[in-house]
Amino acid sequence: MKFSPDWLRRTCRQITDAKPSAEAMNLGNWSSEQFGRYLLASEQQLLAKTCNAIGGYHLMHLGVTHNQCGFQAAGQLNQFYIRPPGQVLACDVGIAVADYSDLPLPSAVVDMAVLQHALEYSCSPQAVLAETARVMSAGAHLLVFVINPYGPMGLSRGPMRLLAKRPEYQFYGLQKSRIKDWLALLNFQVIQVANGAYHMPFERLNNFYKDSMWVRGCEKIQFPWGNFYMIHAVKRVAGGIRKSNPLWKPAVSNDYRMPSEDSNVKN
Repeated sequence: MKFSPDWLRRTCRQITDAKPSAEAMNLGNWSSEQFGRYLLASEQQLLAKTCNAIGGYHLMHLGVTHNQCGFQAAGQLNQFYIRPPGQVLACDVGIAVADYSDLPLPSAVVDMAVLQHALEYSCSPQAVLAETARVMSAGAHLLVFVINPYGPMGLSRGPMRLLAKRPEYQFYGLQKSRIKDWLALLNFQVIQVANGAYHMPFERLNNFYKDSMWVRGCEKIQFPWGNFYMIHAVKRVAGGIRKSNPLWKPAVSNDYRMPSEDSNVKN
């Protein structure tokens, strides 16, 4: 079997040029929906541990969800979800439909933001992250969940793009170092990086939730090649140095009289 240069070029272009699919924002569109549920369940467990010490009032969620919405572990009273156009869910909490790169919110109003695979499944991850930073207040917490490009699902991305057109595999491979660089440019301080979900994406459903020795060992040592990684960052805003302008200055001459006194004498 001969492989012509044109065939190799088309194959590489098919793998690398595939754009992220907005359909993947809804877990119901995944071909491997059972694995998607396992992925979100693992992220919810990590999210519950992180949210215990985070306060605030407004919580904003962007990204992949299922039919059930709401973070029971989060202490924020006002929780709302923003979905991309065409992806509407029926939940008890507030839901809005908007472009992630142009959120319909004023600046500095969100106390906590959760980006659950909203970066790698968007056409412009940098724009989504910058817009999220705009609506977050000073000292707000940001939790970013991203599919690990070196994990089982990330390494399967190339072959699955070539063999099948599944929406869950149409995503950008974003490394941790790149996300950290973007956050540093937006004045975020990274305080935690965690990994999770170590099962293979093609396993059976009954194997996903088995607490095997392999999974326990990976979670204990935080093995860096799980299916996802989480970055916890805090927005820092520099207050600057205030230059005080006194309302009055002592006079150098005229017996150190105040300017107001000089004007009264002249009058």
